[in-house]
Amino acid sequence: MTAQQYSDAKNNEKMDFSCEFTSNIPTLFKKLSISLAFTSYQAGRLMLLRSDGEDLDVNYKSFHRPMGLTAYEEGITLGTFTQVINFQREDGMLDQIKQPLTTIENDITAPRIKAKEKQSSQETKKETSEEEIKIAQILADINLTETQKIQLEINLGEFKQVQESKMAPVDSRTDACFITRSAHYTGMINIHDIQWGDEGLWAVNSSFSCLCTLAPDYSFVPRWKPYFISELAPEDRCHLNGMTLKDGKPAYVTTFSKYDASGLWRKGNKFDGTLMDVETNTILLDGLAMPHSPRWYNDKVYFCNSGHGQVCSYDPISKQTKTIVELQGFTRGMDFFGPIMMVGLSKVRMADVTNPAPVSKLYDETFSGVWLINIEETDKEKQIIGFIKFNGNVDQIYDIAVITDSHFPELIEPDHPRMRNHFSHSDLQPLFDS
Repeated sequence: MTAQQYSDAKNNEKMDFSCEFTSNIPTLFKKLSISLAFTSYQAGRLMLLRSDGEDLDVNYKSFHRPMGLTAYEEGITLGTFTQVINFQREDGMLDQIKQPLTTIENDITAPRIKAKEKQSSQETKKETSEEEIKIAQILADINLTETQKIQLEINLGEFKQVQESKMAPVDSRTDACFITRSAHYTGMINIHDIQWGDEGLWAVNSSFSCLCTLAPDYSFVPRWKPYFISELAPEDRCHLNGMTLKDGKPAYVTTFSKYDASGLWRKGNKFDGTLMDVETNTILLDGLAMPHSPRWYNDKVYFCNSGHGQVCSYDPISKQTKTIVELQGFTRGMDFFGPIMMVGLSKVRMADVTNPAPVSKLYDETFSGVWLINIEETDKEKQIIGFIKFNGNVDQIYDIAVITDSHFPELIEPDHPRMRNHFSHSDLQPLFDS
Protein backbone atom coordinates (compact mmCIF):
# COMPACT_ATOMS: atom_id res chain seq x y z
CA MET A 1 0.00 0.00 0.00
CA THR A 2 1.40 3.39 -1.00
CA ALA A 3 1.26 6.45 1.22
CA GLN A 4 -1.41 7.95 -1.05
CA GLN A 5 -3.52 4.80 -0.92
CA TYR A 6 -3.28 4.71 2.86
CA SER A 7 -4.18 8.39 3.05
CA ASP A 8 -7.20 7.83 0.80
CA ALA A 9 -8.32 4.91 3.00
CA LYS A 10 -8.00 7.04 6.13
CA ASN A 11 -10.01 9.84 4.54
CA ASN A 12 -12.75 7.39 3.63
CA GLU A 13 -12.92 6.38 7.28
CA LYS A 14 -13.56 9.95 8.44
CA MET A 15 -16.99 11.01 9.59
CA ASP A 16 -19.21 12.47 6.89
CA PHE A 17 -21.34 15.33 8.26
CA SER A 18 -22.93 16.28 4.96
CA CYS A 19 -26.62 17.17 4.94
CA GLU A 20 -29.40 18.46 2.76
CA PHE A 21 -32.07 20.91 3.83
CA THR A 22 -35.14 22.66 2.55
CA SER A 23 -34.33 26.02 0.99
CA ASN A 24 -36.38 27.99 3.53
CA ILE A 25 -34.30 26.95 6.58
CA PRO A 26 -31.38 29.45 6.25
CA THR A 27 -33.69 32.42 5.77
CA LEU A 28 -35.97 31.29 8.59
CA PHE A 29 -33.13 30.87 11.09
CA LYS A 30 -31.61 34.25 10.20
CA LYS A 31 -34.96 36.05 10.35
CA LEU A 32 -35.88 34.52 13.72
CA SER A 33 -32.29 34.94 14.98
CA ILE A 34 -32.11 31.33 16.15
CA SER A 35 -29.80 28.38 15.66
CA LEU A 36 -29.90 24.76 16.75
CA ALA A 37 -27.60 22.69 18.92
CA PHE A 38 -28.04 18.94 19.01
CA THR A 39 -26.19 15.87 20.21
CA SER A 40 -25.28 12.65 18.45
CA TYR A 41 -23.76 10.09 20.81
CA GLN A 42 -23.19 7.76 17.86
CA ALA A 43 -21.13 10.38 16.04
CA GLY A 44 -19.54 11.65 19.27
CA ARG A 45 -20.42 15.24 18.42
CA LEU A 46 -22.22 18.29 19.71
CA MET A 47 -23.33 19.99 16.51
CA LEU A 48 -24.42 23.55 15.79
CA LEU A 49 -26.71 24.34 12.87
CA ARG A 50 -26.04 27.98 11.94
CA SER A 51 -27.22 30.25 9.16
CA ASP A 52 -26.04 33.40 7.41
CA GLY A 53 -29.42 33.81 5.75
CA GLU A 54 -28.36 32.17 2.48
CA ASP A 55 -26.69 28.93 3.48
CA LEU A 56 -26.69 26.54 6.44
CA ASP A 57 -23.43 25.77 8.24
CA VAL A 58 -22.89 22.60 10.29
CA ASN A 59 -20.29 23.17 13.01
CA TYR A 60 -19.33 20.21 15.18
CA LYS A 61 -17.38 19.64 18.40
CA SER A 62 -16.05 16.31 19.64
CA PHE A 63 -17.23 14.95 23.00
CA HIS A 64 -17.33 11.50 24.55
CA ARG A 65 -20.92 10.27 24.26
CA PRO A 66 -22.78 13.62 24.28
CA MET A 67 -26.41 13.17 25.39
CA GLY A 68 -28.68 15.54 27.34
CA LEU A 69 -28.60 19.16 26.23
CA THR A 70 -30.28 22.37 27.32
CA ALA A 71 -29.88 25.98 26.19
CA TYR A 72 -30.90 28.98 28.28
CA GLU A 73 -30.31 32.72 28.22
CA GLU A 74 -26.89 32.58 29.89
CA GLY A 75 -25.48 29.48 28.26
CA ILE A 76 -25.60 25.85 27.15
CA THR A 77 -25.31 22.77 29.36
CA LEU A 78 -24.24 19.37 28.04
CA GLY A 79 -24.26 15.91 29.59
CA THR A 80 -21.51 13.53 28.42
CA PHE A 81 -20.10 10.12 29.34
CA THR A 82 -18.87 11.11 32.82
CA GLN A 83 -19.35 14.88 32.98
CA VAL A 84 -21.85 17.69 32.90
CA ILE A 85 -20.25 20.70 31.18
CA ASN A 86 -21.53 24.25 31.28
CA PHE A 87 -20.74 26.75 28.52
CA GLN A 88 -21.28 30.38 29.48
CA ARG A 89 -22.45 32.86 26.88
CA GLU A 90 -19.76 35.53 26.66
CA ASP A 91 -20.48 37.72 23.65
CA GLY A 92 -17.92 40.21 24.95
CA MET A 93 -15.29 37.79 23.61
CA LEU A 94 -16.52 38.02 20.01
CA ASP A 95 -13.83 40.49 18.94
CA GLN A 96 -11.15 38.34 20.58
CA ILE A 97 -12.18 35.02 19.01
CA LYS A 98 -12.32 36.68 15.58
CA GLN A 99 -8.57 37.33 15.85
CA PRO A 100 -5.79 34.73 15.45
CA LEU A 101 -4.79 33.15 18.75
CA THR A 102 -1.41 34.22 20.10
CA THR A 103 1.13 31.40 20.14
CA ILE A 104 1.91 30.08 23.57
CA GLU A 105 5.52 31.27 23.24
CA ASN A 106 4.29 34.86 22.94
CA ASP A 107 1.37 34.62 25.35
CA ILE A 108 1.96 36.80 28.40
CA THR A 109 -0.49 34.67 30.43
CA ALA A 110 1.34 31.40 29.71
CA PRO A 111 4.48 30.02 31.37
CA ARG A 112 7.69 30.83 29.53
CA ILE A 113 8.70 27.73 27.60
CA LYS A 114 11.70 29.17 25.74
CA ALA A 115 15.14 28.26 26.97
CA LYS A 116 16.13 31.90 26.48
CA GLU A 117 13.87 34.93 26.49
CA LYS A 118 15.75 36.56 23.64
CA GLN A 119 16.15 33.98 20.94
CA SER A 120 16.68 34.92 17.36
CA SER A 121 14.42 33.41 14.74
CA GLN A 122 17.43 31.52 13.37
CA GLU A 123 18.10 29.98 16.81
CA THR A 124 14.44 29.01 17.13
CA LYS A 125 14.46 27.36 13.71
CA LYS A 126 17.70 25.57 14.58
CA GLU A 127 16.25 24.20 17.83
CA THR A 128 13.08 23.12 16.04
CA SER A 129 15.13 21.36 13.38
CA GLU A 130 17.27 19.62 16.01
CA GLU A 131 14.13 18.51 17.88
CA GLU A 132 12.67 17.08 14.70
CA ILE A 133 15.92 15.20 14.05
CA LYS A 134 15.80 13.74 17.57
CA ILE A 135 12.20 12.60 17.06
CA ALA A 136 13.13 11.08 13.70
CA GLN A 137 16.02 9.19 15.32
CA ILE A 138 13.76 7.84 18.07
CA LEU A 139 11.22 6.69 15.52
CA ALA A 140 13.94 5.06 13.45
CA ASP A 141 14.94 2.97 16.46
CA ILE A 142 11.37 1.71 16.89
CA ASN A 143 10.59 -1.33 14.81
CA LEU A 144 7.58 -0.03 12.86
CA THR A 145 6.22 -1.55 9.69
CA GLU A 146 6.00 0.63 6.60
CA THR A 147 2.21 0.85 7.01
CA GLN A 148 2.62 1.93 10.66
CA LYS A 149 5.16 4.58 9.66
CA ILE A 150 2.82 5.93 7.01
CA GLN A 151 -0.03 5.98 9.50
CA LEU A 152 2.12 7.78 12.07
CA GLU A 153 3.10 10.43 9.54
CA ILE A 154 -0.52 10.92 8.54
CA ASN A 155 -1.66 11.14 12.17
CA LEU A 156 1.04 13.67 13.02
CA GLY A 157 0.13 15.71 9.96
CA GLU A 158 -3.56 15.64 10.84
CA PHE A 159 -2.80 16.62 14.44
CA LYS A 160 -0.71 19.55 13.24
CA GLN A 161 -3.49 20.69 10.92
CA VAL A 162 -6.07 20.52 13.70
CA GLN A 163 -3.84 22.51 16.06
CA GLU A 164 -3.17 25.13 13.42
CA SER A 165 -6.90 25.44 12.68
CA LYS A 166 -7.58 26.12 16.36
CA MET A 167 -5.16 29.05 16.24
CA ALA A 168 -7.10 30.63 13.39
CA PRO A 169 -9.88 33.19 13.87
CA VAL A 170 -13.41 31.84 14.08
CA ASP A 171 -15.84 32.48 11.26
CA SER A 172 -16.37 36.22 10.78
CA ARG A 173 -20.16 35.64 10.70
CA THR A 174 -20.14 34.49 14.36
CA ASP A 175 -22.60 36.47 16.49
CA ALA A 176 -22.44 34.63 19.85
CA CYS A 177 -19.71 32.99 21.90
CA PHE A 178 -20.21 30.10 24.32
CA ILE A 179 -17.08 29.22 26.28
CA THR A 180 -16.44 26.38 28.74
CA ARG A 181 -16.96 27.66 32.25
CA SER A 182 -17.37 24.64 34.56
CA ALA A 183 -17.71 20.87 34.71
CA HIS A 184 -19.06 18.38 37.22
CA TYR A 185 -17.86 14.77 37.19
CA THR A 186 -20.80 12.42 37.64
CA GLY A 187 -19.27 9.12 36.61
CA MET A 188 -21.04 7.01 34.01
CA ILE A 189 -24.61 7.49 35.19
CA ASN A 190 -25.88 7.12 31.60
CA ILE A 191 -27.14 10.69 31.75
CA HIS A 192 -30.11 11.48 29.51
CA ASP A 193 -32.34 14.59 29.65
CA ILE A 194 -31.16 17.61 31.65
CA GLN A 195 -32.87 20.89 32.52
CA TRP A 196 -32.33 23.83 34.86
CA GLY A 197 -34.93 24.34 37.59
CA ASP A 198 -35.45 26.12 40.89
CA GLU A 199 -32.92 23.85 42.63
CA GLY A 200 -30.25 23.92 39.97
CA LEU A 201 -29.69 21.36 37.25
CA TRP A 202 -31.90 18.29 37.16
CA ALA A 203 -30.75 15.21 35.29
CA VAL A 204 -32.13 11.84 34.27
CA ASN A 205 -29.82 9.24 35.79
CA SER A 206 -30.68 6.17 33.72
CA SER A 207 -28.08 3.94 35.36
CA PHE A 208 -29.66 4.39 38.80
CA SER A 209 -33.24 4.69 37.50
CA CYS A 210 -33.76 8.06 39.17
CA LEU A 211 -33.88 11.81 38.78
CA CYS A 212 -31.01 13.61 40.44
CA THR A 213 -29.44 16.98 41.11
CA LEU A 214 -25.73 17.73 41.37
CA ALA A 215 -23.62 18.75 44.36
CA PRO A 216 -19.83 19.28 44.67
CA ASP A 217 -19.41 16.58 47.33
CA TYR A 218 -21.16 13.81 45.39
CA SER A 219 -21.33 12.28 41.93
CA PHE A 220 -25.04 13.04 42.12
CA VAL A 221 -27.87 13.50 44.61
CA PRO A 222 -30.79 11.09 43.95
CA ARG A 223 -34.13 12.88 44.34
CA TRP A 224 -36.89 10.72 42.83
CA LYS A 225 -37.45 7.24 41.45
CA PRO A 226 -40.47 5.49 39.92
CA TYR A 227 -42.56 3.64 42.49
CA PHE A 228 -41.80 0.28 40.87
CA ILE A 229 -38.02 0.67 41.32
CA SER A 230 -37.21 -1.00 44.65
CA GLU A 231 -33.68 0.35 45.20
CA LEU A 232 -31.01 2.61 43.75
CA ALA A 233 -28.50 0.47 41.88
CA PRO A 234 -26.44 1.14 38.71
CA GLU A 235 -28.46 -1.39 36.72
CA ASP A 236 -30.63 0.66 34.33
CA ARG A 237 -33.67 -1.32 35.39
CA CYS A 238 -36.55 0.38 33.53
CA HIS A 239 -34.61 2.72 31.24
CA LEU A 240 -35.86 5.98 32.68
CA ASN A 241 -34.76 8.39 29.95
CA GLY A 242 -36.94 11.49 29.53
CA MET A 243 -37.83 14.39 31.82
CA THR A 244 -39.49 17.78 31.66
CA LEU A 245 -39.92 20.48 34.29
CA LYS A 246 -43.00 22.56 35.02
CA ASP A 247 -42.73 25.73 37.08
CA GLY A 248 -39.13 24.91 37.93
CA LYS A 249 -39.78 21.39 39.22
CA PRO A 250 -39.69 17.93 37.58
CA ALA A 251 -43.19 17.14 36.32
CA TYR A 252 -43.21 14.28 33.80
CA VAL A 253 -40.86 11.46 32.82
CA THR A 254 -40.73 8.65 30.28
CA THR A 255 -39.53 5.08 30.78
CA PHE A 256 -39.12 2.15 28.40
CA SER A 257 -40.68 -0.30 30.86
CA LYS A 258 -41.86 -1.01 34.40
CA TYR A 259 -39.18 -3.62 35.07
CA ASP A 260 -37.29 -3.72 38.38
CA ALA A 261 -34.35 -5.87 37.35
CA SER A 262 -30.95 -5.17 35.82
CA GLY A 263 -31.24 -4.27 32.14
CA LEU A 264 -34.33 -6.42 31.67
CA TRP A 265 -35.91 -3.83 29.38
CA ARG A 266 -33.35 -4.80 26.72
CA LYS A 267 -34.58 -8.40 26.66
CA GLY A 268 -38.23 -8.04 27.61
CA ASN A 269 -41.10 -6.09 26.11
CA LYS A 270 -39.67 -2.89 24.62
CA PHE A 271 -43.09 -1.60 23.72
CA ASP A 272 -44.64 -1.11 27.15
CA GLY A 273 -43.15 2.30 27.86
CA THR A 274 -44.71 4.89 30.14
CA LEU A 275 -45.39 8.57 30.61
CA MET A 276 -45.40 9.25 34.36
CA ASP A 277 -46.45 12.09 36.64
CA VAL A 278 -43.54 12.87 38.98
CA GLU A 279 -45.50 14.59 41.74
CA THR A 280 -47.98 11.74 42.19
CA ASN A 281 -45.53 9.03 41.05
CA THR A 282 -48.22 7.47 38.88
CA ILE A 283 -48.41 6.18 35.34
CA LEU A 284 -50.44 8.38 32.99
CA LEU A 285 -49.87 6.37 29.81
CA ASP A 286 -48.40 2.94 29.18
CA GLY A 287 -48.03 0.68 26.17
CA LEU A 288 -45.79 3.30 24.51
CA ALA A 289 -43.07 2.24 22.08
CA MET A 290 -39.68 3.38 23.37
CA PRO A 291 -40.85 6.90 24.41
CA HIS A 292 -38.45 9.84 24.76
CA SER A 293 -38.21 13.58 25.25
CA PRO A 294 -41.28 14.71 27.23
CA ARG A 295 -41.58 18.50 27.07
CA TRP A 296 -44.05 20.77 28.92
CA TYR A 297 -45.22 23.47 26.51
CA ASN A 298 -48.43 25.45 26.11
CA ASP A 299 -50.09 23.61 29.03
CA LYS A 300 -49.54 20.18 27.45
CA VAL A 301 -46.95 17.43 27.63
CA TYR A 302 -45.44 16.74 24.22
CA PHE A 303 -43.48 13.51 23.90
CA CYS A 304 -41.97 11.21 21.29
CA ASN A 305 -43.57 7.81 20.87
CA SER A 306 -40.28 7.01 19.23
CA GLY A 307 -40.79 3.43 18.12
CA HIS A 308 -43.75 4.49 15.99
CA GLY A 309 -42.05 7.62 14.62
CA GLN A 310 -44.65 9.79 16.31
CA VAL A 311 -44.77 13.03 18.26
CA CYS A 312 -47.76 13.13 20.61
CA SER A 313 -49.32 15.43 23.16
CA TYR A 314 -51.05 14.68 26.46
CA ASP A 315 -53.51 17.09 28.05
CA PRO A 316 -53.40 16.62 31.86
CA ILE A 317 -56.82 18.29 32.22
CA SER A 318 -58.80 16.30 29.65
CA LYS A 319 -56.54 13.23 29.88
CA GLN A 320 -56.58 13.11 26.08
CA THR A 321 -53.64 11.95 23.98
CA LYS A 322 -53.19 13.23 20.43
CA THR A 323 -50.74 12.27 17.70
CA ILE A 324 -49.33 15.54 16.35
CA VAL A 325 -47.22 14.18 13.51
CA GLU A 326 -45.79 10.90 12.19
CA LEU A 327 -42.31 11.00 10.65
CA GLN A 328 -40.07 8.65 8.71
CA GLY A 329 -37.66 7.81 11.50
CA PHE A 330 -37.15 7.21 15.21
CA THR A 331 -38.34 10.44 16.85
CA ARG A 332 -36.18 11.70 19.74
CA GLY A 333 -35.11 15.14 20.92
CA MET A 334 -37.43 18.14 20.96
CA ASP A 335 -37.50 21.89 21.55
CA PHE A 336 -39.78 24.79 20.67
CA PHE A 337 -39.66 28.34 19.39
CA GLY A 338 -43.09 29.95 19.24
CA PRO A 339 -45.37 27.64 17.23
CA ILE A 340 -42.39 25.79 15.75
CA MET A 341 -41.46 22.40 17.16
CA MET A 342 -37.98 21.13 16.34
CA VAL A 343 -37.88 17.34 16.57
CA GLY A 344 -34.97 15.01 15.98
CA LEU A 345 -35.09 11.93 13.79
CA SER A 346 -32.76 8.93 13.92
CA LYS A 347 -32.34 6.02 11.60
CA VAL A 348 -33.78 2.81 13.04
CA ARG A 349 -31.02 0.63 14.44
CA MET A 350 -31.32 -2.91 13.16
CA ALA A 351 -29.06 -4.49 15.78
CA ASP A 352 -32.02 -6.27 17.35
CA VAL A 353 -33.61 -7.69 14.19
CA THR A 354 -35.85 -9.99 16.23
CA ASN A 355 -37.72 -7.07 17.77
CA PRO A 356 -37.19 -3.91 15.68
CA ALA A 357 -39.05 -0.66 16.26
CA PRO A 358 -42.49 -0.71 14.58
CA VAL A 359 -41.58 2.32 12.43
CA SER A 360 -39.04 0.15 10.58
CA LYS A 361 -41.92 -1.92 9.20
CA LEU A 362 -43.64 1.15 7.76
CA TYR A 363 -40.77 2.40 5.59
CA ASP A 364 -38.01 0.90 3.48
CA GLU A 365 -35.75 3.71 4.70
CA THR A 366 -35.64 5.88 7.82
CA PHE A 367 -33.91 9.24 8.16
CA SER A 368 -31.64 11.14 10.51
CA GLY A 369 -31.91 14.87 11.03
CA VAL A 370 -34.11 17.63 12.42
CA TRP A 371 -37.67 18.34 11.28
CA LEU A 372 -39.53 21.62 11.90
CA ILE A 373 -43.24 21.26 12.65
CA ASN A 374 -45.92 23.96 12.95
CA ILE A 375 -47.93 22.75 15.96
CA GLU A 376 -50.69 25.27 15.24
CA GLU A 377 -51.31 23.92 11.74
CA THR A 378 -54.21 21.46 11.50
CA ASP A 379 -53.65 20.53 7.86
CA LYS A 380 -51.34 17.50 7.99
CA GLU A 381 -49.81 18.35 4.61
CA LYS A 382 -48.80 21.83 5.81
CA GLN A 383 -47.49 20.85 9.25
CA ILE A 384 -43.92 20.23 8.12
CA ILE A 385 -42.17 23.59 7.67
CA GLY A 386 -38.84 22.15 6.59
CA PHE A 387 -36.08 19.75 7.54
CA ILE A 388 -32.34 19.14 7.78
CA LYS A 389 -31.45 15.59 6.72
CA PHE A 390 -28.02 14.02 7.23
CA ASN A 391 -26.67 11.99 4.32
CA GLY A 392 -23.43 10.67 5.78
CA ASN A 393 -22.47 9.00 9.05
CA VAL A 394 -24.75 10.88 11.46
CA ASP A 395 -27.36 8.19 12.07
CA GLN A 396 -28.53 9.00 15.60
CA ILE A 397 -29.79 12.24 17.16
CA TYR A 398 -30.40 12.35 20.91
CA ASP A 399 -31.29 15.86 22.08
CA ILE A 400 -32.04 19.26 20.55
CA ALA A 401 -31.83 22.78 21.96
CA VAL A 402 -32.86 26.06 20.34
CA ILE A 403 -30.31 28.86 20.79
CA THR A 404 -32.08 32.23 20.75
CA ASP A 405 -30.74 35.67 19.79
CA SER A 406 -28.04 34.07 17.66
CA HIS A 407 -28.09 32.71 14.13
CA PHE A 408 -24.34 31.92 13.94
CA PRO A 409 -22.93 30.90 17.37
CA GLU A 410 -19.49 29.54 18.20
CA LEU A 411 -18.63 27.21 21.10
CA ILE A 412 -15.17 26.94 22.70
CA GLU A 413 -14.71 23.42 24.06
CA PRO A 414 -12.70 22.51 27.22
CA ASP A 415 -9.48 21.45 25.46
CA HIS A 416 -9.38 24.35 23.01
CA PRO A 417 -6.15 26.42 23.25
CA ARG A 418 -8.25 29.60 23.53
CA MET A 419 -9.15 28.50 27.05
CA ARG A 420 -5.73 29.62 28.27
CA ASN A 421 -6.22 33.36 27.79
CA HIS A 422 -9.90 34.10 27.17
CA PHE A 423 -11.00 35.40 30.55
CA SER A 424 -14.26 36.55 32.08
CA HIS A 425 -14.24 38.03 35.57
CA SER A 426 -16.10 40.43 37.80
CA ASP A 427 -14.84 43.78 39.08
CA LEU A 428 -12.47 43.68 42.05
CA GLN A 429 -14.57 42.77 45.06
CA PRO A 430 -14.03 44.19 48.57
CA LEU A 431 -12.16 41.97 51.00
CA PHE A 432 -14.27 43.06 53.96
CA ASP A 433 -17.84 44.26 54.29
CA SER A 434 -17.99 48.01 54.67
